Amino acid sequence: MPSSLLIQNGFVVDGTGAKPRRADVLVEGDRIVAVGQGLSAKTVLDAAGKVVAPGFIDTHSHADGGLLDDPDAETQVRQGITTAVVGQDGGHHLPLAEWLREVEAKRVSLNIASFVGHGTVRGKVLGTDYKRAATAAEVRQMRALVATELKAGALGLSSGVEYDPGLYATTEELIALAEVAGIYNGIYISHVRDEENEALESFDELIRVAAEAQLPAQISHIKLGSSPVWGKAGTVFARMAAAARRGLDITADVYPYTYWQSSIIVIIPTRDWASRALWETGLREIGGPKNVLVTGYAPEPGWQGKTIEALAAQEKKDAITLIQEMVNKTNGAVGVVVTAMQERDLRAFIAHPRIMFCTDGGLRGSHPRGAGSYPRVLGKYVRDERVLPLEEAIRKMTSLPAWRMGFTDRGTLAPGKKADIVVFDPKTIRDTATTKDPQAKPIGLTDVLVNGVPVLQSGTHTGAHPGAVLRRTTP
Repeated sequence: MPSSLLIQNGFVVDGTGAKPRRADVLVEGDRIVAVGQGLSAKTVLDAAGKVVAPGFIDTHSHADGGLLDDPDAETQVRQGITTAVVGQDGGHHLPLAEWLREVEAKRVSLNIASFVGHGTVRGKVLGTDYKRAATAAEVRQMRALVATELKAGALGLSSGVEYDPGLYATTEELIALAEVAGIYNGIYISHVRDEENEALESFDELIRVAAEAQLPAQISHIKLGSSPVWGKAGTVFARMAAAARRGLDITADVYPYTYWQSSIIVIIPTRDWASRALWETGLREIGGPKNVLVTGYAPEPGWQGKTIEALAAQEKKDAITLIQEMVNKTNGAVGVVVTAMQERDLRAFIAHPRIMFCTDGGLRGSHPRGAGSYPRVLGKYVRDERVLPLEEAIRKMTSLPAWRMGFTDRGTLAPGKKADIVVFDPKTIRDTATTKDPQAKPIGLTDVLVNGVPVLQSGTHTGAHPGAVLRRTTP
């Protein structure tokens, strides 16, 4: 690879929120050495008519799933992601130090950083006896394990308290473990207990953890996913503002879709799968079984891509009976995509200055967010609908998440920064991924550099694997 590269004739959007400006970017080795005019290098990338921006940082990624078998991470790179933050929803690779060494040895196309997962730690200490509050001794064991993983470079503590085994943790347990993350300069990031009816109370729990554990906190893939909380984005912002007045540092991330992906069991708030009343309420509050698309059901692979409404008609059963049979056969392992959010709330979250972007997606997922999130923001919400200006969207993809995650040498185009760089055409960039073709390639994003090395060149993956493991520096 060339030792120097000049990205010439582009419009630089540097990640700080500053307006686009015509400038060249000179890269030497793995760093940016100059941004300006009159620069030269033997190798030139002509970016005429295109935007040159810092590489995008995905603050809630599941790209670790299968990464060692698919080091190209093409669905990520093609949408401009140069750093994926994994270990989300309370789950991480244990022991983290060993897995990070494996990533370094394998070599991958993008940078990787990880949280330590509360659920993984809880499962390690409590084993199969997790459907209860932890004892004081068990909390001490979990704290020690969290500290070990933070010393290995974890960014902080993640939780997924809508899922087993995190569901059974008390708030006090979360606080006790988050305190350890704070000691090591980490943050707390959470898939909160409920993203539907009790979403506001769940955000309050996260704020309480931040206050009592004395560390910053982030709401993962923020959403208002049922009719009782639709239209309440302003109430969420008021809670965040009130927390800020108390000296707390609360942020969030969001993906640009009105449908989520998870297990069907999260439609109801408890594990009482036999209760028809709970399923009736849950389905009603997300708009009915027509809004539940099956993406994974092992006993009947042919059901993938059909809604519960269509399957109920096909099987000549009512929707709730069918769901209960599916859940009982698989112990809840029924993958679904559920359309349950309002566009007005999503647009408000996308525009908010303290909410950054994420995919919540994997390398080969069945939700289009895993292949299309960042081009979708830039095409649909920036260019077409003007929900926010280009320079603000780029800030929320780059310097804001770099600051939040503690990446001091990335996130802006400036001399001395690592050369994670994206080049795209603002007139044509858009996502093409759908629920029927969730890994379809985006359009208009042509070039990506990771640590100064091209991994996407004129729309073609180069096969290069220059990604680094990013570890948080501990005291």
